[in-house]
Amino acid sequence: MLFQEFLASLKDLKKSYRLYLHFGLFYFFLSGVFLIPLISYMINRLFLSVDGGVLLNLDVFKIVLTRRGILFVGIFLVVFIINVFVLFGTYLILSHKKIFREEVTITEAVLTAMKALPRLLSFELLYLVVFLVLLLPLVEIQLSPFLRRYVEVPPTLLSNLQEVRMGQGLYTSALALLGYFILRWVFSFHEVFLRHTSMRKSFQHSAALTQGKKISILVQFLLMNTLLFGGFLSILYGLGQIPGLLEIPVRRDFREYFVTLAGLSVFLYSQVILPVNIFFLTKLYYSRKRRLGFPLIKELPTVKWQWLMEKEGMLRRKHPKRRSYLILFFATAFLWNFFISAQINEGFLYAGRRVHIAAHRGDAVNAPENTLSAVESALNHGATIVEMDVQMTKDGVLVLHHDVSLLRMAGVPEPVSHYTYEELLALEVGSSFAEAFQGEPIPTLEEALLLLKGRGEALLDVKVEFGRELVAEKILMLLEKLEMKEYAYIQSFDYDFLRVIRRKDQEVKLGQIMYAALGRLETLDVDFYTVRMNMLTPNLIKRAHEAGRGVFVWVIETEEELKTVLQYDIDGVIVKDVAMVAAVLRVEEPLEEEKEERPLGVFDLQ
Repeated sequence: MLFQEFLASLKDLKKSYRLYLHFGLFYFFLSGVFLIPLISYMINRLFLSVDGGVLLNLDVFKIVLTRRGILFVGIFLVVFIINVFVLFGTYLILSHKKIFREEVTITEAVLTAMKALPRLLSFELLYLVVFLVLLLPLVEIQLSPFLRRYVEVPPTLLSNLQEVRMGQGLYTSALALLGYFILRWVFSFHEVFLRHTSMRKSFQHSAALTQGKKISILVQFLLMNTLLFGGFLSILYGLGQIPGLLEIPVRRDFREYFVTLAGLSVFLYSQVILPVNIFFLTKLYYSRKRRLGFPLIKELPTVKWQWLMEKEGMLRRKHPKRRSYLILFFATAFLWNFFISAQINEGFLYAGRRVHIAAHRGDAVNAPENTLSAVESALNHGATIVEMDVQMTKDGVLVLHHDVSLLRMAGVPEPVSHYTYEELLALEVGSSFAEAFQGEPIPTLEEALLLLKGRGEALLDVKVEFGRELVAEKILMLLEKLEMKEYAYIQSFDYDFLRVIRRKDQEVKLGQIMYAALGRLETLDVDFYTVRMNMLTPNLIKRAHEAGRGVFVWVIETEEELKTVLQYDIDGVIVKDVAMVAAVLRVEEPLEEEKEERPLGVFDLQ
């Protein structure tokens, strides 16, 4: 029965598909020129109006505590709701006219829908606003791996409802109750736009028409849209899997363009399934009226603007090249929307976010790790903090090296502490990376800091095998000598070493590196925690910030990992590929007058 009604609706709709096609094309073009840029601009301004430029956890409520936040939320809701009402109203009027085989123009339908807007501005409108607000947290429902790869949304309220006792249960109950009322009021817009009734009466009439049929209506719509939308998403999913199945490497910019293309495709397809749904619903509306004996009012007065209707007639009049003109118009609208959407996607997710980005062991992707070449390459690729591993030689010289032994980098099995600095100079660590770096020596910490001075900050990961007191004194003396204490962070696995540093200097910034942790972290006398990505939880970050500690994450190697950790309210990340980070986050060089004001080591995510 459902399938037959669905096919009958498609058959009826086919007779007037050109009218819907023309309106959908016009709306698509108008959205690209005005609506999408306007809404995107407001959302970006909304994010930037909050300290730090990102809405996280229960802090989203801060936005309603400012005048600017209230203003932007209000404008956004007004623009969005008016757009939805006009779109729905236009399709309802077109559907009514076609069901009763009456001629109508797009101009008449749009103007008539706009005329009905004042009847929607009533107290009952708040029900729909509440519904929209309750839907917002749903954007953080766990997505499939495919969608999670291509869809990025900022964190919202849903996961934080767990912090409130019975929060998720209450939210689910409220959503289910509201869903019931939406089904009960499913024909409300028909009453407003087609019978010119008030919102209050339209709710009453819709409740009468849906009496005892709510589940049936819901099932019909779910099945119909599963057929309409499910197939389309399957095609998109299949296209997204082709590169992986064929083992074709996909460039980052290509994948981002695919995101934009997929979004536009969904938007375009919605312009196909929306009139199908509304036409089907309008037929069901009149079918219910006939069965229940309600009077049918076929005549629907429309608002006419003769001059505009004539112009529309000229555009729709048969012309030898009309199809070519339509294709050209569609292509122009599509390219314009693609351009606007691509520009928005480039920098929206982390708009205004400020976070420390440190290059792990220098730029270890393009140069041997912990060398002067790696430090220089990291700076050239946009790093403003360079993380480097520090060890002490047998004769008390601080050098850069990570491993316990020199086997991997220099080909000898002993550790740094078994050699004097002069003996280390006889070794080289470049040829193990590439022939172009053959002869690259192990640098001293002083050489690395001199190269870094005035260009960025240093994150010193200190490995202490012996002589905590001596290592601490040498590091502090060197930072003091080069006047770089203000631009240095010191971190270590060895908390006893960090305690020595703290005892000698209260101002230098210290960080505890952790694989795992139990107990009260706030008792650690450090300024930040450096944790693995798998340790990140909202509770850890909340406790750290309440104790006045920052949270760094190490080590981030892929774009997916970067975007995952940036959804948390972290303070910094230690990354392997600096160039990738700069490309993903669209880091922009600050103006000359801004450089003095901006703390070093902080990327502005534009």
